[in-house]
Amino acid sequence: MAERQWSGHVFIGMSVDGMIARADDGLDWLTGDAAAGADPPEDMGFDDFMASVDHLVMGRSTYDVVRAMGEWFYGDTPVFVLSSTLQADDPRIRIASSFEDVCAMLDDDGARSVYVDGGRTVRTFLAAGRIRTLTLTRVPILIGEGKPLFGALPADIRLQLDDVKTFTGGAVQTRYTVL
Repeated sequence: MAERQWSGHVFIGMSVDGMIARADDGLDWLTGDAAAGADPPEDMGFDDFMASVDHLVMGRSTYDVVRAMGEWFYGDTPVFVLSSTLQADDPRIRIASSFEDVCAMLDDDGARSVYVDGGRTVRTFLAAGRIRTLTLTRVPILIGEGKPLFGALPADIRLQLDDVKTFTGGAVQTRYTVL
């Protein structure tokens, strides 16, 4: 089997206690409360990151949350949703039923730089050695319970710290290369 020509990249916001969403998928703590007069959240490099990727893979839960937001954040970037049950007529996405299927689809598409989003999906790609960089933006809040980004892995994954940035309001963004 030829080596894949693409690498996976993560760009995700999380609470200081490692949650990427509340248990009910709520993101109010991450996006701010515009109704309460809060300033809109900073871009924190997301637009530049999106310009650097040519494909996106997300899990079904992440897709459901994004779809419910009403705004499509990914422009014309090809988006693959990992799901064995999704029956969507959304022309913006292609559905892959397994990790192996989405990898084959990325290979067939000539992918080079793939944005990987969603907790389970990130863990699957990490465990398979398919993530090259992790950009983690920790929002200064503890939410206690929710959906964690990380969980059990088959082995330790060593990281190299590449960059640290701070933002208004106290968010800290770290960028790592997976060794």
